Amino acid sequence: MNNSTIGICVALGVSFFFLYTRKKKWQNPKIVWLICFGLLLLGISGFVISNTKIKRDLILYYGFCIPIIYWFFDRLFKTLSFKIQNRDFILYLKGSDEIDSSLGGKNPHVKESDILFSFGLLIIIVLSTLIGVLILR
Repeated sequence: MNNSTIGICVALGVSFFFLYTRKKKWQNPKIVWLICFGLLLLGISGFVISNTKIKRDLILYYGFCIPIIYWFFDRLFKTLSFKIQNRDFILYLKGSDEIDSSLGGKNPHVKESDILFSFGLLIIIVLSTLIGVLILR
């Protein structure tokens, strides 16, 4: 496994882990901020220290910077959701334990803004990783 694969796995893996566990009682936002900030510092220091001719290393360090982008937008969407509907948005993605994702499942508690915020976060995670990989490739 080369460095670029590790960077992509960190970017997607950490971000999706935080996305799907965002309402768990054990997930403290302060700890998530510290983890994301630590990964960001690791990524920035890697950009500064590394040889810029090695593209695989650049993608690795870029991957460390993605989780803080996700977490910023997650907090932004949570704030907007509280302003719109006085509650945190419901994660409307397959595999979420907040919805009935079975075939023909009904989710009357899900609003349009929940769907928008959920797919917005999904798109932010995937596109920020993909754009960085394509630019640094």
